[in-house]
Amino acid sequence: MRRIRGGKRKRQRVRVGVPDAALTPNAGMAAITELCGQLGVIGALDAAVGPVKQRDRGYGAGELLTGLAAAQLAGEDFLVGLDRQRADAAGQLIAPVPGLSSTTAAGLARRITAAQWQAVETGLAAVTGRMLALLPPQRAAALTGGPVTIDLDATDVEVYGCKKRGVAYNHQGQRVGRPHVATWAETEIVLAADLGSGTDDPRASAPDLLRRALAALPERVRAGGRVAARADAGYFAGQVARAAHDEHIAFAIGAKRIAPLWRLPAASAKTAGPMPSTWTMPRSRWPITGRTGGRRTPPC
Repeated sequence: MRRIRGGKRKRQRVRVGVPDAALTPNAGMAAITELCGQLGVIGALDAAVGPVKQRDRGYGAGELLTGLAAAQLAGEDFLVGLDRQRADAAGQLIAPVPGLSSTTAAGLARRITAAQWQAVETGLAAVTGRMLALLPPQRAAALTGGPVTIDLDATDVEVYGCKKRGVAYNHQGQRVGRPHVATWAETEIVLAADLGSGTDDPRASAPDLLRRALAALPERVRAGGRVAARADAGYFAGQVARAAHDEHIAFAIGAKRIAPLWRLPAASAKTAGPMPSTWTMPRSRWPITGRTGGRRTPPC
């Protein structure tokens, strides 16, 4: 049997040694660095935000934000991840912002004012315009011609440590920050964003967030006239709908199935006559709150 199988094979010996400093697990960062260079991301952010220090040396706002974004793309979730990326000698050679440490990033972030944080949206809008200019004409026409959807969304990000600022406990007992983000859904580009605490109501700042998102859209996208806003039930408020109406864009806002909303279709049917045939629901899975001509009232 050994002759058929060719005799006993020698097993390869595995040796564990010092990691090769010439290798990096983040080789794809070279593409990110090239993209940042082509779009001029750092320069656009610096031009919009302005100087964050009295002396023009070291890192600026553009390098800070680009370095943080690059670390997130490399799989980091916390500021200390910048130090792990910094220890990767080969990876630093292809990183868009080499040498950025966690302490430096925290110190720079404290220097940026609220107005400068909001000016970041202007810098990103310039980058978005450059992106459209570099796309093939067919792809650019497809994006600008619409439909263009601005997606409003909020999420809770749990943090740890009693010294975190700008956070609070939510209804689930978690200590969280609450980012409110307005995104161009078709391209997954963030147009505007706010950061609240776990007790902040997203409906309060949603109208201003929507207006800033519309201002960040490229001009030829707005000119297409096919812009719409979309939000879930957490943004169900009259001021959000009025803001979209004032900006002459379509909107869709989720609504909770509460009793006053159930009564609205029935009341409208009594004053406006029979309901449209498109509302006929012979086998509705929702409870019946009113009938008009044998038709069931649909949910709002």
